[in-house]
Amino acid sequence: MISEQLIQKQLKNTLTETDFSALGTKYTGKVRDNYTRDDKMIMIATDRQSAFDRILANVPFKGQVLTQTSLFWFEHTKDIVTNHVIDSPDPNVVVCKKLKVFPVEVVVRGYITGVTSTAVWTAYEKGERLFCGNVLAEGLRKNQKLDEPIITPTTKSNTHDEKISAEELINRKLMTKEQWEHVADKALRLFDRGTEIAAKNALYWWTRSMSSDMTSKGTYS
Repeated sequence: MISEQLIQKQLKNTLTETDFSALGTKYTGKVRDNYTRDDKMIMIATDRQSAFDRILANVPFKGQVLTQTSLFWFEHTKDIVTNHVIDSPDPNVVVCKKLKVFPVEVVVRGYITGVTSTAVWTAYEKGERLFCGNVLAEGLRKNQKLDEPIITPTTKSNTHDEKISAEELINRKLMTKEQWEHVADKALRLFDRGTEIAAKNALYWWTRSMSSDMTSKGTYS
């Protein structure tokens, strides 16, 4: 367990960026530095803290925690959908298959909440009742659990994600109808698995409180 005291001692020792040109062609994301060579990608999670489309700070061990959390979920959901993971030679690193990624983030929401521009509650509070193709009932309260989980896609961007409906993303040729139906089915099954695992481990903050979103990125090779 990483203690608060240990974090305090390591505030000046954070991984802010990498420069490993020998690993391949570098692409810098909001948090990860990615190196591509042939059919493989090496993803290094830095300690950059990204929120609201900007880097806010550098947090000790943040990249390690992010990577290990991701690996946990990949391992516990690989029976639902195969993933890209090949190896993890370092706590901050994942070696994976190079894939063609849809420019779409598929978010499943179990609660009406959030504060960002793409959050359900932000839109609902402004009077929107059609959110990413989902019809929302009148009289809902912030952080209220929805009768059924809903899928609320956004475009995937390095600058600013935008909410979009399934119909719009198909019309814009971001996915075919068949691809979307496949990804949507997997996303809902992933959400159910995540909710089940969280509940078994008494993670009620995840299943009952303000944020109950689980993201699934559809990929095809």
